[in-house]
Amino acid sequence: MMKKIAIICLCLLLGVSIAAAAPGLTQQTTQKMPLAPTGTFEGNIGYKRQGQNATIVGTISGTYEMRNRSGRFTGDWATENRTGTFRGGFGRQILLGRISAMVNGTERTLPIVGFIRVQDNQFIGRFMAPIGPALYFWGNYT
Repeated sequence: MMKKIAIICLCLLLGVSIAAAAPGLTQQTTQKMPLAPTGTFEGNIGYKRQGQNATIVGTISGTYEMRNRSGRFTGDWATENRTGTFRGGFGRQILLGRISAMVNGTERTLPIVGFIRVQDNQFIGRFMAPIGPALYFWGNYT
């Protein structure tokens, strides 16, 4: 009896292993982001605190260009006392890029990394750089 249970368990383990290693029989589809091939965007950057309204510290605007499941962007940002540019790329949910600003007559550039969500002609996300706070951004695109 113990021998039969061991053989059944071994066959079950072998069958499950083969089934898991076999390629799927369903056709896989690539999901594209719901963006036009090229377009513009505008929005705000600021702090969002739970249970409170967002504190806007600046604005953003620029253009984007889509590829298959990712895109590139370039734009300008402005706060009350500074302006600069930013550029980079984004995928389904991740954003990588560089942000630049003039500080004491010298252009300073920092890398940024963040998350983005795109839906119904709106976007929202959060990015961070090695210096400064992690900020939210949100707005509309066309």
